[in-house]
Amino acid sequence: MTHTKRVLLTAAVVVAVPYLLATMLSLPTWAAAAASTLLLILLALVWKQEPPAPVVAPTPPAPKPVDREPVFTTPPTRTIAGVRLPSASPDYSFSFSAIVQWSPVMTGLRHADLGSVAVDALLSRAKALTAAQQPSEEALNQHRLASLLGEPDLDERGQVRTWATEVRLKLPDADLKHLQNVTALHRRAQTLLLERQLEQDKRAYLRDDVLATPGSAVVWWLANNPGEVAKCVDLLGTLTRLSAAANDLPLEALERRWENEHGPLALVVPEVSGRDDQLAQKAEDPGENPSEQG
Repeated sequence: MTHTKRVLLTAAVVVAVPYLLATMLSLPTWAAAAASTLLLILLALVWKQEPPAPVVAPTPPAPKPVDREPVFTTPPTRTIAGVRLPSASPDYSFSFSAIVQWSPVMTGLRHADLGSVAVDALLSRAKALTAAQQPSEEALNQHRLASLLGEPDLDERGQVRTWATEVRLKLPDADLKHLQNVTALHRRAQTLLLERQLEQDKRAYLRDDVLATPGSAVVWWLANNPGEVAKCVDLLGTLTRLSAAANDLPLEALERRWENEHGPLALVVPEVSGRDDQLAQKAEDPGENPSEQG
């Protein structure tokens, strides 16, 4: 119950009680009205002296804490582009580009331009890596360099911790074209060398194996023409001459070497020796044969 309701209820009771008593005791009405007025005045004086109890406002509920995402400050950056770095070949160099990022170390001395310190430290790392890489492995070199330079590392004096993003490593267009031409020439030279080696092997096989002697030439021909014995006999003179030419020997020298090793060559290759022609003529002329005349 509020304070106003309590006042009104009390005033109603104060007014009603004198009228009830006057009715019960057969008193005049003015006496009841005077008593009620007196009681109301006394009640007002009492309530005036007692201050009303303060109304306590309900305490609002405490607000729920708001989850705020942590705020991260981006590290300072500096872009470098077109920096020439050495490769494993002294004739070629790489073109290097990247975004250098760094964070200062809070202890020790501080350089006036930490960005320059960060760039110099990162380029030193990149130079040490590319100096051992072949220029022909451009894509592989870039992936490896991006992986290694992405790890933060301190500079020599320990002032900044540097790393790199968006690493690009490539050969300049002129060097790339020159490398492609050189590679093509190397491949052509290797092809010619293999072809020449194959030709030399074939020539050595014919000279040192197939045509080493008339006999080896005959065997080689029969191996490649099985069953052609009669034709091989007709080619004995030709094979013999080929063997002599392959070994840079005169035909007479080959005949003497054959006779020393295997007997008279005329018995094997009749058309090579002039003596067989004479024997053939004597056989065709019966008049000149002493045995038949007798």
